[in-house]
Amino acid sequence: GISRHIRRMTRDDREFSIVVFGATGDAGRAVCRYLATKQGARPVKWAVAGRSKAKLETLVSSLGGSSAPSVLLADACDASSLLRIAERATLVFSAVGPYSRLGEPMVKACLVARTHWADITGEVFWVGEMEAKHGEAAAAAGVTLTSLCGYDSVPCELSLHVARKALKLGARHSELLDAEAVTQLNVPEGGGAPAGTLLTVLTALGSNALGLAKGYAAFARSNDESAALWPVLRSMLGSLSLGWSPQAGCFTLAHFMFWCNVPVVHRSFGARGANPLRFRDREQLPMPAAWWNLWHLLPALGLYAAIGLALPLFYLAALLPPLRAAAERRLAAYSYQGDASSSFAVLTRASCGKRAVDVTFACPGDPGIYGTALLAAECSLGLVDATRRGALAPGFTTPAIALGDALVDRLRAAGCTIEAKATPP
Repeated sequence: GISRHIRRMTRDDREFSIVVFGATGDAGRAVCRYLATKQGARPVKWAVAGRSKAKLETLVSSLGGSSAPSVLLADACDASSLLRIAERATLVFSAVGPYSRLGEPMVKACLVARTHWADITGEVFWVGEMEAKHGEAAAAAGVTLTSLCGYDSVPCELSLHVARKALKLGARHSELLDAEAVTQLNVPEGGGAPAGTLLTVLTALGSNALGLAKGYAAFARSNDESAALWPVLRSMLGSLSLGWSPQAGCFTLAHFMFWCNVPVVHRSFGARGANPLRFRDREQLPMPAAWWNLWHLLPALGLYAAIGLALPLFYLAALLPPLRAAAERRLAAYSYQGDASSSFAVLTRASCGKRAVDVTFACPGDPGIYGTALLAAECSLGLVDATRRGALAPGFTTPAIALGDALVDRLRAAGCTIEAKATPP
């Protein structure tokens, strides 16, 4: 097992605080831009890592800022190269996906090198699988592996963390907490989806359904076989219907990442021994201002019809190997650089008995690239700071569990709005 090979190195010996692995992909580049320009007066020492030295050097020369990174070479398929870079870092931030294909070798390298890990996966089934396989080794190594550090699922998880504190819910509180999060997107340039996200969805749809289900169950239970899965399933089913949101003042439908955010939020609550939870993850239904006018409504209906037709075709491509290979080739050539002028907000109303609170989480940048880069970079910097303070618990975890209020403070300082106010239930 991995435990036999763990290197007894201290993290004080590490050359770099953070190594960004997969730095030349869409999300990796955005994280590097953030680290190069947004760290302030006391930047950490960091490095970029990937397969192509030429691409990495081009990236470094384009970054600017006062915190230029070093260049390291590593390949997700070369275990020795992964171990070499893990041994030089306090934390490896990995942007190499799909993680269910490419993530485990670096996880193993971090465990052997006793190096912390962070990622932006939305593949909760993969995180559950990794925890089941390597949880004991992580505890033995004193390594913290923090997944889901981007748009999936920091806004929802941290909003519920803030709501729980505002409602003063203790670990022994037994009343049901009912919460609904509504995501609103402001994307003036039309937006887009990162290639990595599309490839991850394609990979998941083509995977073994039983394996996915086992991974989901392992994540939701967090290796506690006695934990009930029904509350998670109830929340996922509750997210699916159309509805009206009083706190957001709009019609809503299931958030496109509800299948990721719901189990993350439930796990986060379970880790604190908190009260039972019913959580719905929703987003604003895009509608024209004069939605009652058929002429204005037709374009929106056309968009929904196109999405409805595209989803079965995407699923078919995932199932049939020739179509999947063709789709992967197209995605390999596709790039979405993100939109700095965009923003998003998650509006959450949480009620428990006769008390209720509204939480606003607003973040600059589009969700997939710029927003995720801000969230992931601040999570990574927060984890490094917590390591220095000896404040990290080993094992597989999520951002709100690992960092809590410290992450709230970091994100506020970075330009996010995170506010809670009491409201009638």
